[in-house]
Amino acid sequence: MSVRTKIREINKIRDQLNTKNAEYFDEVIVHVRSGRVIEENGEDWLLERGLELLAAQQKGTPAARLFGPNPIDFAEQGLAGLPQRKKEPALRSYLLVPWTALSWTFLLLGLTALFVPETEEINTGTLLIVVIGAIALFEVLMRLVRRDPEEGVPAPPKFNLRGIGSTLIALIVVGAAGLMVLQIAPTVKIPFQISLVIAAIGFIGQFALLRRR
Repeated sequence: MSVRTKIREINKIRDQLNTKNAEYFDEVIVHVRSGRVIEENGEDWLLERGLELLAAQQKGTPAARLFGPNPIDFAEQGLAGLPQRKKEPALRSYLLVPWTALSWTFLLLGLTALFVPETEEINTGTLLIVVIGAIALFEVLMRLVRRDPEEGVPAPPKFNLRGIGSTLIALIVVGAAGLMVLQIAPTVKIPFQISLVIAAIGFIGQFALLRRR
């Protein structure tokens, strides 16, 4: 049974519960799916608890008596016995994102300079802007991507005025800082061969980092 099939079965069970049992089970579902439990194991556990609760309801036993008065505590006990997803090291993400951006930047610089030699000269501040911009974009995307714990599947981005405003302010600050850096940073000449070599090393490094995940 696939994860989506299990989610549908859990939803069917939830629809058969009375109001109090459904509210209790909803809190358990949200808490489990919001944790770092491996999805398949979490849905298996929820399906088993749902069937157990449905059977108890038919005998007149409420969820609070079956599982305990606090649904969060019950969910925590369940999570403690389930395998957890490995937490992705934040350092690797913050290394991989600018690394990827710089690799593509040097590839484009090298290909452009191959036909237009004048473009071999580049302001070092540009490279700094690429790094900062890549990290800023990564942060924005990570904040927009969210998971709907009630459905158990990725949900569309959620926009709000405060989030949009904060993003615009951050981009303005980064842009202003970038302009200042461009005026004081030195300009260096990078032959197209060097740019292409750096790009190749960058792509090989990305592959190595992804293989270690």
